[in-house]
Order: sequence, then structure tokens, then C-alpha cells
Amino acid sequence: MPREIVQERDVALLAARGPEGHHGGMIRYVFNTSRHTRSRENGGGAMRLARISMLSGLLLFAMVGTLVAPGPAPSQAAGGTVTVAQGAEPATLDPFQEISRTGYNVTLHIYDPLFMRNDAGKIIPMLATGYKIINPTTWEFILRTGVKFHNGEPFDAAAVKFTLDRALLKDSPSNYLVDGVKDVRIVDPRTVQVTTADPMPLLLPNLMLLGIAPSHYYQAQGASYVATHPVGTGPYRFQSWVKDDRVTLVANHDYWGGVPSIESLVFRLIPDPAARVAAFRSGEADIITDFAPDLVSSIANDPRIKADVTTGTRSINIMLDTGTGPLRDKLVRQALNYAVDKDAIVKNILGGFGTVESTLVPAAYLGFSPLLRPYAYDPAKARALLAQAGYPNGFDIVFQSPRGRYLADAQVSQAVVGYLKAVGVNADLKYYEWGNFVNMYFKHQLGPIFLIGSGSAALDAADALENVSCDVWDSWYCNQGIQAIYVKAKATLDPDRRAALYREIQSLVYDEAPIIFMYTQKGIYGVNTRLNWTPRSDETLWLAKATLK
Repeated sequence: MPREIVQERDVALLAARGPEGHHGGMIRYVFNTSRHTRSRENGGGAMRLARISMLSGLLLFAMVGTLVAPGPAPSQAAGGTVTVAQGAEPATLDPFQEISRTGYNVTLHIYDPLFMRNDAGKIIPMLATGYKIINPTTWEFILRTGVKFHNGEPFDAAAVKFTLDRALLKDSPSNYLVDGVKDVRIVDPRTVQVTTADPMPLLLPNLMLLGIAPSHYYQAQGASYVATHPVGTGPYRFQSWVKDDRVTLVANHDYWGGVPSIESLVFRLIPDPAARVAAFRSGEADIITDFAPDLVSSIANDPRIKADVTTGTRSINIMLDTGTGPLRDKLVRQALNYAVDKDAIVKNILGGFGTVESTLVPAAYLGFSPLLRPYAYDPAKARALLAQAGYPNGFDIVFQSPRGRYLADAQVSQAVVGYLKAVGVNADLKYYEWGNFVNMYFKHQLGPIFLIGSGSAALDAADALENVSCDVWDSWYCNQGIQAIYVKAKATLDPDRRAALYREIQSLVYDEAPIIFMYTQKGIYGVNTRLNWTPRSDETLWLAKATLK
């Protein structure tokens, strides 16, 4: 979604060792809250896929393993400011409306979720301290006590219910995270029970992307006010937002997890990749995202700064509105896939910082299909297919692209337009700043052709395949036969069986070609060496535990 949109849902399935214990017919998962040393993620270390356990003869999805709490932070902020430059700013600071990765990197510091992942990819407790799987469609969450929102409002079960109920509204962009939840019930002030219509294997990783909001404040002030005056329980409080420039956060000295070491975080908007690198080299930014690939070598001899590369999990593709004009024809869509030289784009524009994919499901995801091969670059075949479809002279169409959101996105879009033109498809390329682009995405106003990125919080193919499912806001394609398999897969608890269904879907999608399948990009970050911090492969910028040397 996108899975950019946090569909830019985004990270790995938790390693599983089996249930920690059975208690009265329930599986209970409690977190070890002892001191823990943070381990660094080397940008895509191997993650074992979750296994299943038996409960009363039923298969349950057991997302367990060693579950650990965040390590204690210093009792007093050490001070200092860290500036992060991204290619896009949040569209809003309302946790229900902002689901892009760049926005999430800001709001995650303001709003705590119930759970999150640490740098090693393990689930750790945040506002929830544990959970029980009562049956395949019932989850019970145990909540942390003594936590207050930044305005003094207490955190409790009512806040969790309000947040989930609000996310369930059909006009909420965060609806995809909880779609399938049937009921949210308060058991007591520190216990919430969630019932789903069908088994939801990915409920837990989805909840890691949903920040908990204060019900009284949100209802009293209204969504439009909260969008620019956010209040959460997180390690940082909102200070200011200069639109089209920067968001400034300051340390929450009453944070339940300990006061952050760094006193102030500044998230700057610098859409132009070269300008981001220039700000990084001059010391105006301590961290930059989507480092321009062709400029990585330019900092090789500077001891003050470095480029860190992570194994990517974000799939970049060219979406096609299959209900419009020539794109209705499968032969046309296949032709467009043959027309684009993805290997050349990855090599020459991304500098090798990417992997060409055969479908929209990256190799790191559960359900990836290794038997499929990427569409070959074959402009002659592309022209032949266009002629067969009745377009021997090609056609004219509009191509839309963000600029500065993804790695070399503007250059990639320009290259794709050039390849399409070579086979007779004249695409009028239009660039948009990210805020406008993502707003058009939410309203389903993009197309007929546009570039978008997506990722998965669970590294599960369900998120990627939603882009080709029916009746969802982020899909421009619908095939009822494929949809039936997709619905079955999403409710399948056995990960091996679920993966097999995903592979079946991908074979059909590959032939239907509702997307120009492109590549998975690697993460390239600029990091000032004065920081003790390592970027993660899931693109989450978590700075609450970072320190200055």
C-alpha cells in the first residue's frame, strides 16, 4: 500500500520458537522486560519465518520468539540536535491519515504503537506489554500502566479502542491496517480484546504501524487541529511545523521508556537529491535518506560522514490503470513490460543499488516466486504485441511521478518514458511534489500510468498483492478469479500454505501484467559519524535510542 504507503507497510516476520505456554486454552505471550543490549541490523540479516502451533486442534499463527523490551534510556537528556533530511514531508501529523514512510518516520517519535520492532527485527513491547491468542479470531492485548499522553491525558484501554475504531472508518487511510477487525472490546482499563471476522495472520505487524491517539484530545480538538498539533505518548513532543521546510520535535522528559539522549529532532524537507547531499556534506543535515547513487563516491574520503547501504524491502513499480483506454488490453500491458530495460535502469541510474523483480513481490517477502523470471528487454516484441493489440503506431498517454520521494525516482520515470517512446507509446511525463502526489493516490486520481513504491511491515506478499486486488483504494486492477485466491490466502494461518497461494496468484498476475514490474531498491543513507546510529532495512528512522559521540 502505499505500502508506500507504511503499505508503506514494512519489516520482517518474527522468528518463531513455538508457544511459551498454554494457559486455560489460550496462548499467552509475555515480554521479558529485563535489561537488553540493542543489536544492530546489518541491512537484511536472515529472518526465520513464523511457524504455526496447534490450539484445540486449530492452527494458530504464533508470532513469538524472544520478545524483548527497549533498553533503558538515560534518565536525563544529554542535549544536542539531530537533523534528518528526507525527500518528502508528512502530509499530516494525524496518525490515522499519515501512512507514508516519510511521514511515519516523524509520527513514530510522537505516537507510540502497541508494538514495534527493534533494529534486529524482533518484536518489542511498546504500549502493550503482552498479548494472548484466545482463538484464531480473538486477540487480547495487555497494556502498559502509568503512561500519559503529552497533554497529561492517561493512556488506557479507552485510547486503544478509540484508535482502532477510528482506523476502521472507511475514509481513514490507515483502514488497511485493521481491515478485517470486527469488534474492539474493553475488558478492563489495561486489557483490550480484538475480534476479527476471519483469521488475520498479519494483525500484529499491522498494529505496529498504528500510533495510539488520545481520545479526549482528538474528539475535543478535531482532526484538522490534530493534523498540525499532534499529541501522543512517544519519546518526543511536537514543537513546530514550518510547512514545506521542517518539523521540529523536542525530547519528552516524562517518557515512560526513559528520556531520549538527543534533545531535539528536526525533520527537513529537501526534495532534490543533490541538494540533500549538499546539505549533508555541509553539516546542515546529520542523516539523509535516498542518497543520490551517483554521488555516493563523492564522500568516500570525508571522515566526518559516510554512506550506509541496507538491503532494501521497498518495491518500485509502474502502476497501470487497467480500466482506461489501451491499458485494458493484456497484450498492451505485456508490451510495456517488454519495452523497458529494467537492468539498465538499475545499473546506470541506481548505480546497482537495486534488484530487478519478476512481479511486485520482492525476494525478501513470504510468498516470493523464484520460478518467475523478469520480463526481458525486447522492444521488437513490444512493438509486435502493440500491433497485435491494434496499436501499430502506438498511442499517447499521461505518466505521473513523484520527485525526490524514492531513490532517483525522477530519473527512473524519465528513463521509462524514453523506453516507451522507442516503441511508439508517447507518455507525457508530469512530476508532483510528494504531498500532492500522495493525496491524489489516496483519492484514486493518479493514472493512467504512474510510479509508486510499496513495502510490507510483515514482509508478506499480501501487502504487495493488495495493489492488484479488488475493491481497495490503492489498486487499479481487479480480477475476480485472482481475488478469490487472494482472500483465501490472507486468512490462511499456515505460512507455507499461504506462500503457495501467493505464488499461484503471482503466476496469474505475471501473465496479466497489470503493472510494469520494476525493481526493489536498496536503502542508501548518509550518516554523520558523530552519531551512534545505524539505518534499518525496513526504512524506519528510529532515533529515540540514538546518541551523539
